[in-house]
Amino acid sequence: MTTRGAFRLMACCMLLALAGCASAPATVYTLNPAAQPVAKSPAADRATFSVAVGPVRVPEAVDRPELVLREGTNRIQILELHRWSQPLAAEIAQALVTDLAARLPQARVMPNPSSVAQGADYRITVDVGRFDAIAGEAVEVWAAWRINPTQGKPVIGQSRIREAVEGAGNDAVVAAFARAVARIGDDLAASLSSLSASGRASKR
Repeated sequence: MTTRGAFRLMACCMLLALAGCASAPATVYTLNPAAQPVAKSPAADRATFSVAVGPVRVPEAVDRPELVLREGTNRIQILELHRWSQPLAAEIAQALVTDLAARLPQARVMPNPSSVAQGADYRITVDVGRFDAIAGEAVEVWAAWRINPTQGKPVIGQSRIREAVEGAGNDAVVAAFARAVARIGDDLAASLSSLSASGRASKR
């Protein structure tokens, strides 16, 4: 085979390999687990207060469709074929809406913006300062949050969470992220319950 022929063959092989990579399906992840049936009390449909969640802001390094893993102190890996189902900030906001709705059956929880969020009794903003994953080890999620009531002073808090990755692969990483976000929901739910209780007491 001539040199030119060998070069052409090599070029064809590279093009075929690239085409194969381009056609490989992406794996898509969500922080929201499949809905589970929840037993409701007779009063569960009569919400005593409403909550709007958002906006949520995330660091620029992870504000992208792809899953990002940290490799050492100054190196990250962007996984082109492993992606979030929607922008990460929206994923976190929706996970918090789902989580708070499950924890606070007496509340009507909605994303912000929505058609009814403007009149919510409590509005939550979340600034995520860290959303890091070390594959096979742990994820770390740091968030500063603020609950703004329509009446009274805002409540400001922080959640700093390290959640172990239980198992191998990216599914385990995303599951750890979901547990970490749920723990932020725990902190928010506790504050909202306290605010709601004090608000009811002040009206008596």
